[in-house]
Formats: sequence, C-alpha cells, structure tokens
Amino acid sequence: MQMENGRMMVLHSLIIGVLLYLVMIFLLGQNKIVAENRSILLSATLLIYMILFGHGLPSAINKKLF
Repeated sequence: MQMENGRMMVLHSLIIGVLLYLVMIFLLGQNKIVAENRSILLSATLLIYMILFGHGLPSAINKKLF
C-alpha cells in the first residue's frame, strides 16, 4: 500500500491535536496551557509516527524518506 504525502499527514495530526485539545479541556477539565502542551506533544509524536510508518502498524519504514 502506498503512503500518503507529508501534507496529508500534517493535516491529520493537526486535526487529531485539535480534537485532543478539546477533549482535554471540556471532558477532562484540564488547564488550558497543560492541555495545549500535551495535545501538541501527542500530535507531534503522531506526525513522526505517520511519516515513518504510515497509518498502519510499524512493519516497514517509509521508503520515501531516504
């Protein structure tokens, strides 16, 4: 299966980060600064994962990196 391009992965991680932020604020009742930092950290980690392995399990590294 062919991997998506990097722009789409950035968009996906941005959407996930915003959703995580909203969940942390409204459902978990966290402080806004804490929720912001945690959602940025998690979405950045997800972006790195998606760039390396795509959306699936880590079976092979993205061949377009090298």
